[in-house]
Amino acid sequence: MLRMRPEQLQVFQPVAEANLVNRIADHLVSKHAEVVVRLGQVTTTVKQLPAEVLKGLVRQGIARARSYGLTWESSAGGFVVILFVAAPNFDAHLLVRRVLKDERVPADLRIQHLWHRTTPKTWAKVRERYDPAAWTKER
Repeated sequence: MLRMRPEQLQVFQPVAEANLVNRIADHLVSKHAEVVVRLGQVTTTVKQLPAEVLKGLVRQGIARARSYGLTWESSAGGFVVILFVAAPNFDAHLLVRRVLKDERVPADLRIQHLWHRTTPKTWAKVRERYDPAAWTKER
């Protein structure tokens, strides 16, 4: 049986991360191409973002997802999609943040719990409070 040491597995991590970034960026372009993105003074759509800018935003989003303990590709990807579709600061909303930090729920299931514990009114407030600066703020 082949056994790999943790340090050997770490060699593959950058490749896996780059593949995840590419898959999420591709998903955004194919399923959310018309979503409006405001970056500072620039307003554009997902499909009009230069590929490297889009991938940079996706990388930042994955890092933020991981700060909430999201490790599954599906949960990190869901988090990133919400950044684009709702607002780059969606996690600043008190109720959303409470769900994302709820230790009674396994971290990777919290994105699913958002839909059960929020209302359309919550998401309307999130969109109203869209903060373009959140794309580049350190967390």
